[in-house]
Amino acid sequence: MNILKGIFYLLLLGVAIGFAIHNDHLVSLHYYFGWESLPLPLFLWAFLFLLVGLLISGGIAFSSKLSLRSRVRRLKKAIAGLEQKRQSLRGGRIQE
Repeated sequence: MNILKGIFYLLLLGVAIGFAIHNDHLVSLHYYFGWESLPLPLFLWAFLFLLVGLLISGGIAFSSKLSLRSRVRRLKKAIAGLEQKRQSLRGGRIQE
């Protein structure tokens, strides 16, 4: 399995290098209010925006994971309370 991962990563690296070689033209981005970016090769802009997208989606996934963990913790407490209540009700019936 590790060999397959290694081959996959090498292929991915090859594709990235090929992309970089074919897209090395300098590009400057134009923003609102006349702002203009530094001229960088196109592949750097593509990789930069890919990295920014990965960071944003990772942050969203992390916050979602934190909220789900807190919800699971709250539900486990509720289950424990209901289990105690059930045990106390069962205990009351047996004594009758």
